[in-house]
Amino acid sequence: MLTSRRLQHFLAAMEQRSLLKAAESVNLSQPALSKSISVLEEEYGVKFFERHPRGLVPTVFGHAMEFHARRILLDFEQSKQDISTLASGSAGKVRIGSGLAFISYAEKAMVQLEEKYSGADFAVITDYAEGLRHALIENRIDIYVGMVNQLVEDENFETTLVAEDKILGLCHKSHPFANRHVSIDDLQNHDWVAPERSEVARTALESFFFSKQSPFPRFRVVTNNPDILGTYVRDKQMLSLSPEGSVGDFTRYGLTWFQIKDFDYVRKIGVVRRKNVIAPPLVEIYKHLLIQIIEDAFAQLSVVRD
Repeated sequence: MLTSRRLQHFLAAMEQRSLLKAAESVNLSQPALSKSISVLEEEYGVKFFERHPRGLVPTVFGHAMEFHARRILLDFEQSKQDISTLASGSAGKVRIGSGLAFISYAEKAMVQLEEKYSGADFAVITDYAEGLRHALIENRIDIYVGMVNQLVEDENFETTLVAEDKILGLCHKSHPFANRHVSIDDLQNHDWVAPERSEVARTALESFFFSKQSPFPRFRVVTNNPDILGTYVRDKQMLSLSPEGSVGDFTRYGLTWFQIKDFDYVRKIGVVRRKNVIAPPLVEIYKHLLIQIIEDAFAQLSVVRD
C-alpha cells in the first residue's frame, strides 16, 4: 500500500544512493528500508533501483517516480496545513502566482475575497509563464493568472481563457511612429529594448521578421524590467513591445503605441490550475473573482482603433 512514509523511504534512497545511509537518515534498519522499497517496487511492477555492491543506481522508473513522489508528499503536507488552518478558525489559504502584468488584477481579487472572508490568508509570487507553470506542477501555488498561449493545449493543466489582446509596438509620444500603423520596412535602422529570448512576444516578433525575410531588429537592451524598458524608450527614442492591455502602464514615461502592419500576434490571457486536483473552496471563489475582474478590465480596453 502506498503511504507517505514509504515514499519518504524511496526518496531517502534516491538522495543517498546507499541503503545504509538512507536507512540512517530515516531512523530505520537497513533490512526494513530494503523491504519498504521492495514493497513499493512490487506495487508498481518495476524496479526503481539497480542494487550494486557500491550502492544504488536509479533506473529510468526510479527517476520518473522521484518527480511524482515529491509532488505527492508536497500535496500531503499542504493538506495538513490546510486542515490545521481551518481548525484554527481561519477561512483558509490561497497560493497565487501572477505574471508581472497581472499583479494588479490578482491584488484586486485578494481584496474582494478578504472582504467576504476576513480570515483568508494569501501567498503570492510573481514570475513569467514558464516559472509559474513549474510552480503549479510542483504544488507551490494553487492558481496562476498570466499569458497562457503555450498552455491552452497542455493536458497537465485546466486553463480558463479570459481575454485576448494584441502585441503592439511601444515608443515615446514624440516619436514619428506614435499612434501610427507602420510597415516592417519603416522599422529598419531602429534600436529596440526587447524582452528576454524566452518571452513569447519577442519570439513572435522575430518569427514575423523571419517570415518577411527582413533583417532582425537591433536589440540594444534586453530586459524584462518595465522601469528599464520605459527609461530607454523615453530617453533614447528606442522601440519596444507591449501587450495592448499593458500600454497604459507606461504612460508615466510618456510612451504610447504603434502597430506593425501584418503583425497580428495575439496574447491569450487566462487562469490556470493543475488538472484533476480538487480545489479548496476558497481557491474556487478567488478564481471566479479574478476572472470577473479581468473580464471587466478588458471590456473597457480600447487602445488601437483599426
